[in-house]
Amino acid sequence: MSTETPVVTTTDNRPEPLREKGWLINRNFTLLSVGQGISNMGDFVYSTTLLIWVFTLGGSAAAVSGVLVAQALPMFVLGPIAGVFVDRWHRLRTMLTSDLARAVIALLPLLAPEPLRLPAIYTSVLLISAISCFFNPARSAVIQVIVSEQDQPQAASLGQVTFALSFIIGPVLASSLYFLVGPVIAISINAASYAVSALCLWHMRVPMADLLPSAFKGKTGSLEHEEELSGIAAILHELQAGFGFVWKTRVLLVITILVLIGMLGAGAINALDIIFVTQRLHASANLYGYLSAAGGLGMLAGAVLAGLLAKRIQARRMLAGSLILLGLGLSIYALQTWFVIALVFNALLCMTQGGLEVAFGPLLMSVTPRRLMGRVQSVINTAMFGASLFSSVLAGFLGGLFPVYMILFGGGLLIALAGLFGWLALPAPVSAPMLQEKAELVDEVEKVPVVVNV
Repeated sequence: MSTETPVVTTTDNRPEPLREKGWLINRNFTLLSVGQGISNMGDFVYSTTLLIWVFTLGGSAAAVSGVLVAQALPMFVLGPIAGVFVDRWHRLRTMLTSDLARAVIALLPLLAPEPLRLPAIYTSVLLISAISCFFNPARSAVIQVIVSEQDQPQAASLGQVTFALSFIIGPVLASSLYFLVGPVIAISINAASYAVSALCLWHMRVPMADLLPSAFKGKTGSLEHEEELSGIAAILHELQAGFGFVWKTRVLLVITILVLIGMLGAGAINALDIIFVTQRLHASANLYGYLSAAGGLGMLAGAVLAGLLAKRIQARRMLAGSLILLGLGLSIYALQTWFVIALVFNALLCMTQGGLEVAFGPLLMSVTPRRLMGRVQSVINTAMFGASLFSSVLAGFLGGLFPVYMILFGGGLLIALAGLFGWLALPAPVSAPMLQEKAELVDEVEKVPVVVNV
């Protein structure tokens, strides 16, 4: 029989979610974790299949980086606006609708005729990424209300464990399926995984008030002011509130800068890693999935370790330290020439990614009011994918001028630089009085009048 802790309130005057004993925290989080684990596996099957497929169709760094550009572009363009609507809409319904739409769009490359196959792949990645602009902030906001603040490090660790398992299974499965039977089964798996995720979301039971951001606004009295605005003016006002809060909250501002620096390096690595396997490691492209799976094993071990250390190490130190180690590890990885050594080393350095996820989510949620979660998450996502977009385009260009390993080496150094910046700049955890000041700051931000130049 489960027991419950006394109910406490947040800075939004909303009760904390009730805690239940158990490894998966509570029923809602269990359903969300199962659905996202299956969906993540489908995503890795899909993305790995598309990278191999595009490489065989285009055969160039520019063709492969085009997939990364198609993925990052919607996040950069739609990110902030999507956050405004996520903070308006019913968040669970937003996620459910997004999953159903992505299940259909994932099949687009299979339906296109052969001459249009490459454009269809880019289009499907673009559309799925655009829908994810709404899904991902909504998911963060839902986790914030179904998991108590004390359990959020554990939830982040469990989320990273399921992500790592997907990272292990997905690429290997994709590589094997592609070279045995082609891309049809792999792409169908991804479409089915979105449907399973939607089914899990359908069975979640969360109070309506916890999923409608307007319920949070009503607690401060600022809703009346927002209702005076309509149309584009209201959207611009809410967008301004999100950016303003990130700008005035030091933790969020530092994280945004850290993300910008780090993703300049990570974007190049994501775009060129498969080419690195063939050029520098002198291995067949069908071994790329196994390299990714080795990284997944490292991520799995790192997620478990980070979860155990989360209560002993401050989130800011875990985040910054993990970035430093990851960046230095990637730079050393870029210098390898033997596939087996690269395989082992990739597993070791990917352990640091467990620390990134376990630290990042709780750190973000601890300083962000619920009614602003969609916009804050979207602002940071925009910075992340904007930098990734620029880096992917630059990597595709530089890949034709310089050896790929040199570009990966520089990317690793940028990630390490981001970690060093975070170590020096992230402030210490805030106290309860400071959290109350944060809540009052939100009200001030939301009451700032909007000036629209026509």
